[in-house]
Amino acid sequence: MSGPITAGYAIVYGSVILAQHAIREAHAMKREYGDVVAQLRAREEEIAQNRAAQQAARVERLHLLRREADRQHARIERLRALAGDGAAPAIAAAPAEDDDAAWSNYLRSLEREADALQKGLAQISGDAAERLRAALSADSGARDIDRVLAAYALQRRANAKLGEEDSVRFRDTAARVLGRLDLEEGAAVPVALEALAREIVLAPTVERAEALASELRLAVQRHRDARVAQRAEREEAQRLLAEMPEDAPVPLLRAIERVAAGVERLDASLRRSAHDVLDTAAADRADAEQRAAAYVLEESLRDLGYEVEDIDATLFVGGGIAHFRRPGWDDYYVRLRVDTRERTVNFNVVRARGAEDTAERRRLDALAEDRWCAEFPRLMETLHARGLTLDVTRRLEAGQVPVQIVDGATLPPLHAETDESRPRRSPFARRAP
Repeated sequence: MSGPITAGYAIVYGSVILAQHAIREAHAMKREYGDVVAQLRAREEEIAQNRAAQQAARVERLHLLRREADRQHARIERLRALAGDGAAPAIAAAPAEDDDAAWSNYLRSLEREADALQKGLAQISGDAAERLRAALSADSGARDIDRVLAAYALQRRANAKLGEEDSVRFRDTAARVLGRLDLEEGAAVPVALEALAREIVLAPTVERAEALASELRLAVQRHRDARVAQRAEREEAQRLLAEMPEDAPVPLLRAIERVAAGVERLDASLRRSAHDVLDTAAADRADAEQRAAAYVLEESLRDLGYEVEDIDATLFVGGGIAHFRRPGWDDYYVRLRVDTRERTVNFNVVRARGAEDTAERRRLDALAEDRWCAEFPRLMETLHARGLTLDVTRRLEAGQVPVQIVDGATLPPLHAETDESRPRRSPFARRAP
């Protein structure tokens, strides 16, 4: 048996919004709720997966384009250094926009310039030049810097002013320091670091080589620290992208995608802009879920066969009271009161003032409370399946306190129990959850 019931409530955003849409569509299309909600859930999951896949593809393409551009840039600088072409014009600036066609053209231009430099080196004659071409033939990349350093060592040997006996020693020093770099597979050694390594190999004295090695160690450590920070920013950007609402500003999304791709850093301004959008979305989402919860509560009661007064959409925004009853309950109602500050819902059986307080009336009151007690678990189950979870925190036994007697003017009008006036039952009422 049960008298007044108090329960804490929790609104599950995704579930309650989905339930709201499914109930509306089920009513409109005269379909069963269970079928509709399954279809809508599958549709939303597909849309979310497609959106995430498209976003991931954009981020991956940005990452690969920039990595290839860095690789070609490093290759050009290396070939220029080996050819002694210090007066060559600066490399063309990269496209300002993330346009695939522009970036493809830019990469082709870098590759053409690198190939031209490679052909120029092929014109050099002699044994040293032959060994130089062999050292460069594999186009080493980040994980095989030894070949590049070997090419610089050959360049040293070709320079009559530099002692050939230090070639191997200086090369090994540079290789050892560069080996501490934290680089992903396929990434190029940063141009500035490779330039320092080249200076070590070509150093005129041991003292100069040691000084440059100290400078390179510091630069490598700074690069490692920057990589750690950038990796954290990329992960943060991925989280931000996953949390962004569908209607987030496109320029903001693209800027965060560039951070996720490792192309740009996450500065304070961009982070603030992202969180402003998330805060606004959270407020909108809270309002939407609260209004959806009121709709789901009202329609769930109707689907379970109750007669319900119209529930205000702001019931879970500012709190309030609603009444419902089932045909055959005579003058008894369940009064529902929502306290949004405490996030609780209180249910108690009430009846209109007028009938004399007799033993028979008290017996009918207890029967009314027992009847409601038997039906309450079904309402909890239905609401839980629709994203509005109730957790009972207080429950009195039937008769422990008298049924509340209220002014009849505070109750919605009673309806005669005719076929025409009975509350409508949904065609899916038997499968309400």
